[in-house]
Amino acid sequence: MTKIISIIIFISGLLILSGCSSNSIGIKGIAEPPRISVQNVSFERFTWQGGEAVFTLNLSNPNAFPLPLTGVDYALALNGVEVGKGSREQSLQIPSKQSQLVKFPLRLSFVNMANVLPGLMREGTMQYDLRGSVHLPLFNIPFTRSGTTRLRP
Repeated sequence: MTKIISIIIFISGLLILSGCSSNSIGIKGIAEPPRISVQNVSFERFTWQGGEAVFTLNLSNPNAFPLPLTGVDYALALNGVEVGKGSREQSLQIPSKQSQLVKFPLRLSFVNMANVLPGLMREGTMQYDLRGSVHLPLFNIPFTRSGTTRLRP
Protein backbone atom coordinates (compact mmCIF):
# COMPACT_ATOMS: atom_id res chain seq x y z
CA MET A 1 0.00 0.00 0.00
CA THR A 2 2.82 2.42 0.88
CA LYS A 3 4.48 1.71 -2.47
CA ILE A 4 1.25 2.51 -4.35
CA ILE A 5 0.83 5.77 -2.43
CA SER A 6 4.46 6.72 -3.16
CA ILE A 7 3.84 6.08 -6.86
CA ILE A 8 0.71 8.27 -6.80
CA ILE A 9 2.63 11.07 -5.08
CA PHE A 10 5.39 10.83 -7.67
CA ILE A 11 2.88 10.80 -10.55
CA SER A 12 1.15 13.84 -9.04
CA GLY A 13 4.44 15.74 -9.11
CA LEU A 14 5.05 14.70 -12.70
CA LEU A 15 1.57 15.83 -13.70
CA ILE A 16 2.20 19.27 -12.37
CA LEU A 17 5.61 19.30 -14.03
CA SER A 18 4.13 18.41 -17.39
CA GLY A 19 1.79 21.40 -17.35
CA CYS A 20 -0.68 19.63 -19.63
CA SER A 21 -2.85 22.70 -19.47
CA SER A 22 -3.02 25.77 -17.33
CA ASN A 23 -5.52 28.38 -16.42
CA SER A 24 -4.58 31.65 -14.79
CA ILE A 25 -6.75 34.21 -13.16
CA GLY A 26 -5.49 37.73 -12.70
CA ILE A 27 -6.86 41.05 -11.66
CA LYS A 28 -7.54 42.36 -15.13
CA GLY A 29 -5.70 45.54 -15.93
CA ILE A 30 -3.90 45.66 -12.57
CA ALA A 31 -1.79 42.56 -12.01
CA GLU A 32 -1.32 39.14 -13.48
CA PRO A 33 -0.47 36.15 -11.32
CA PRO A 34 3.05 34.82 -11.44
CA ARG A 35 3.58 31.97 -13.89
CA ILE A 36 4.28 28.83 -11.94
CA SER A 37 6.19 25.73 -12.99
CA VAL A 38 7.46 22.87 -10.86
CA GLN A 39 11.21 22.38 -11.01
CA ASN A 40 11.59 19.54 -8.50
CA VAL A 41 9.62 17.40 -6.04
CA SER A 42 11.16 15.66 -3.04
CA PHE A 43 9.48 13.61 -0.33
CA GLU A 44 10.21 14.02 3.37
CA ARG A 45 8.83 13.03 6.77
CA PHE A 46 6.39 10.18 6.26
CA THR A 47 4.07 9.11 9.07
CA TRP A 48 1.16 6.67 9.19
CA GLN A 49 -1.25 9.58 8.50
CA GLY A 50 0.56 11.21 5.61
CA GLY A 51 3.73 12.86 4.59
CA GLU A 52 5.25 15.97 3.19
CA ALA A 53 6.39 16.70 -0.32
CA VAL A 54 8.57 19.73 -1.00
CA PHE A 55 7.91 21.38 -4.35
CA THR A 56 10.54 23.68 -5.82
CA LEU A 57 8.56 26.13 -7.91
CA ASN A 58 9.80 28.59 -10.49
CA LEU A 59 7.77 31.78 -10.01
CA SER A 60 7.96 34.08 -13.05
CA ASN A 61 6.67 37.63 -12.79
CA PRO A 62 5.01 38.66 -16.10
CA ASN A 63 4.25 42.17 -14.82
CA ALA A 64 6.08 45.40 -15.54
CA PHE A 65 6.54 45.95 -11.80
CA PRO A 66 8.10 43.84 -9.02
CA LEU A 67 5.82 41.50 -7.06
CA PRO A 68 6.45 41.79 -3.31
CA LEU A 69 5.18 38.43 -2.08
CA THR A 70 4.30 37.97 1.57
CA GLY A 71 3.16 34.36 1.30
CA VAL A 72 1.37 31.68 -0.68
CA ASP A 73 -1.38 29.17 0.06
CA TYR A 74 -2.11 26.19 -2.15
CA ALA A 75 -3.94 22.86 -2.42
CA LEU A 76 -3.61 19.86 -4.75
CA ALA A 77 -6.62 17.78 -5.78
CA LEU A 78 -6.51 14.56 -7.81
CA ASN A 79 -9.76 13.49 -9.52
CA GLY A 80 -11.64 15.98 -7.38
CA VAL A 81 -10.23 14.77 -4.05
CA GLU A 82 -7.95 17.12 -2.12
CA VAL A 83 -4.81 15.11 -1.31
CA GLY A 84 -2.64 17.87 0.09
CA LYS A 85 -2.42 21.50 1.01
CA GLY A 86 -0.02 23.99 2.45
CA SER A 87 0.81 27.58 3.07
CA ARG A 88 3.98 29.54 3.44
CA GLU A 89 4.51 32.97 4.89
CA GLN A 90 7.64 34.31 3.26
CA SER A 91 8.67 37.82 2.26
CA LEU A 92 10.09 37.71 -1.24
CA GLN A 93 10.30 40.16 -4.10
CA ILE A 94 10.23 38.90 -7.67
CA PRO A 95 11.65 41.59 -9.99
CA SER A 96 9.59 42.60 -13.01
CA LYS A 97 9.84 40.21 -15.97
CA GLN A 98 12.11 37.84 -13.96
CA SER A 99 11.88 34.45 -12.23
CA GLN A 100 12.80 33.06 -8.84
CA LEU A 101 12.96 29.52 -7.41
CA VAL A 102 11.07 28.99 -4.15
CA LYS A 103 10.50 25.82 -2.07
CA PHE A 104 7.03 25.07 -0.71
CA PRO A 105 6.02 22.18 1.55
CA LEU A 106 2.82 20.28 0.72
CA ARG A 107 1.22 18.22 3.50
CA LEU A 108 -0.21 15.00 2.05
CA SER A 109 -3.11 12.95 3.39
CA PHE A 110 -2.72 9.22 2.72
CA VAL A 111 -6.40 8.69 3.61
CA ASN A 112 -7.49 11.06 0.85
CA MET A 113 -4.97 9.60 -1.59
CA ALA A 114 -6.35 6.13 -0.90
CA ASN A 115 -9.82 7.43 -1.88
CA VAL A 116 -8.42 8.36 -5.30
CA LEU A 117 -6.98 4.88 -6.00
CA PRO A 118 -10.15 3.03 -7.17
CA GLY A 119 -10.94 5.68 -9.80
CA LEU A 120 -7.34 5.73 -11.02
CA MET A 121 -7.28 1.97 -11.44
CA ARG A 122 -10.67 1.87 -13.17
CA GLU A 123 -10.38 4.90 -15.49
CA GLY A 124 -6.65 5.10 -16.13
CA THR A 125 -6.73 8.91 -16.19
CA MET A 126 -6.05 11.50 -13.55
CA GLN A 127 -7.30 15.04 -13.34
CA TYR A 128 -5.12 17.33 -11.27
CA ASP A 129 -5.93 20.74 -9.93
CA LEU A 130 -3.39 22.95 -8.15
CA ARG A 131 -5.10 26.03 -6.72
CA GLY A 132 -3.96 28.76 -4.44
CA SER A 133 -3.18 32.39 -4.09
CA VAL A 134 -0.07 34.49 -3.96
CA HIS A 135 -0.22 37.00 -1.12
CA LEU A 136 0.80 40.59 -1.82
CA PRO A 137 0.82 43.33 0.82
CA LEU A 138 -2.66 44.69 -0.05
CA PHE A 139 -4.39 41.81 -1.85
CA ASN A 140 -4.05 38.21 -3.04
CA ILE A 141 -3.68 36.99 -6.62
CA PRO A 142 -5.30 33.58 -7.21
CA PHE A 143 -3.73 30.95 -9.47
CA THR A 144 -4.86 27.65 -10.94
CA ARG A 145 -3.04 24.93 -12.85
CA SER A 146 -5.11 21.98 -13.94
CA GLY A 147 -5.21 19.26 -16.52
CA THR A 148 -5.67 15.59 -17.23
CA THR A 149 -3.16 12.89 -17.94
CA ARG A 150 -3.51 9.27 -18.94
CA LEU A 151 -1.84 6.76 -16.59
CA ARG A 152 -2.12 3.78 -18.92
CA PRO A 153 -0.65 3.55 -22.46
